Amino acid sequence: MHIIFATEIWGRSSHVDVMTDSFKDIASKITVIDPYDGTDPAFCSEEDAYARYVAECGHEKYAKRVSGALQQSAEPTCLVGFSAGAGAVWSAVCAENVGTATGAVCFYGSSIRNMIDYQPKIPVDLVFSENEPHFDVETVARSLQDIPLAQCYITPFEHGFMNPLSKHYHQEAYHFWLQWIKDQVVSHCAS
Repeated sequence: MHIIFATEIWGRSSHVDVMTDSFKDIASKITVIDPYDGTDPAFCSEEDAYARYVAECGHEKYAKRVSGALQQSAEPTCLVGFSAGAGAVWSAVCAENVGTATGAVCFYGSSIRNMIDYQPKIPVDLVFSENEPHFDVETVARSLQDIPLAQCYITPFEHGFMNPLSKHYHQEAYHFWLQWIKDQVVSHCAS
């Protein structure tokens, strides 16, 4: 099984490599897609990361990167995205050609709220934070829950709880949800 990870706006930081390494026992191939072509920009703040993401990449370009990686995959593939990466994954799995994709997991993809009319071609688990400053999570989750192949979950944790670089990082939640992701990936690739 191939797993494609799409990072947050922080890019491919060392914690991404630690996280993806924990999937080596279930994956034959792991690909990491990020907004900065594999470099670790080592941002000082989330504001710096967001400014560079908007200036250098943006949603459409990021979604094309994820779709391109998916089109190159020759084996059953599951996609996992976080924040901006979740929005890029959502776009990729709602495209006409999803290649070998069998499932996706998207964490706190706030940009998905602007794509609720999209239709995924494979099962997608959408995990949202309880509170988002720019939209009502419950309303968006209810809309998405009505879409075939979409399953929504709302956590009591804040946006970024899976990222040690975020001020909202939550270590216990990280370990719980990391195992949950592995279980979902295995389930998606088995179906």
